Amino acid sequence: MSKLIYNKIIAKLKFLDEYQGYLKDIQKVNRQSFLKDYHFFGSAERYLQLSIEIVLDISKLLIIAYDLPRPENNEEIFELLKDKKIISDTLFIQIRDIYKFRNVLVHVYEKLDRRIVYEKLQNNLDDFIDFKKAILRVINKL
Repeated sequence: MSKLIYNKIIAKLKFLDEYQGYLKDIQKVNRQSFLKDYHFFGSAERYLQLSIEIVLDISKLLIIAYDLPRPENNEEIFELLKDKKIISDTLFIQIRDIYKFRNVLVHVYEKLDRRIVYEKLQNNLDDFIDFKKAILRVINKL
């Protein structure tokens, strides 16, 4: 892995940490307050989307670093990482599901149910931590 790609991944992981900190703060808000206050909902929605984009960006950088075949679509990115054993089968499922939620955030935003965002906030932040740990293990071996 080139030093440039390594540094880009580390920089993106720092942003991921920052966004996860914001999300953990919002996670403390009770359900009723979250659903009523657009500040909480809007912030959670945005920082979830940014976190997912970072996962996608890092995954693309790893494909370049490992000189893997270019995927035809974003979902194939995670399959390539799983096949290369960069991420586990379990993490593949977590990340694939996160990516599917990204599509909802980006493409179905006008119909987005705040309750779903709240549930993702409460139940899926560890997916980002798991991803970060896996990536650090891989890039620190190189």
